[in-house]
Amino acid sequence: MAEIIHVAPKEAFALSQQGVLLVDVREADEVAQKRYEVAHYLHLPLSKLAETYGQLPVGQKLIIACLSGGRSQKAIAFLQSKGYDDLLNLDGGIKAWEAAGLPVYSAI
Repeated sequence: MAEIIHVAPKEAFALSQQGVLLVDVREADEVAQKRYEVAHYLHLPLSKLAETYGQLPVGQKLIIACLSGGRSQKAIAFLQSKGYDDLLNLDGGIKAWEAAGLPVYSAI
């Protein structure tokens, strides 16, 4: 299995502004409370990833994100097993993203 490459929140935000898709693997109730505010965003919960990963573009860089970085690592391992290879793990998840002062949409 390929190693997991981690990306800091500010670098991930810069990449998202350049068109890189951010894939949020948190569950729907979490996303309803707070989500990454980026132009290129897709919500695919880890619990449903085995059925939905086909929605992801092949051969493109993807940022995989969650709450703190654990589920995104599991998602990356799964996606690597399916042939995806240009994957970045958002280090620290939305917690670190928000702590870095990056934009989030909050329902609260």
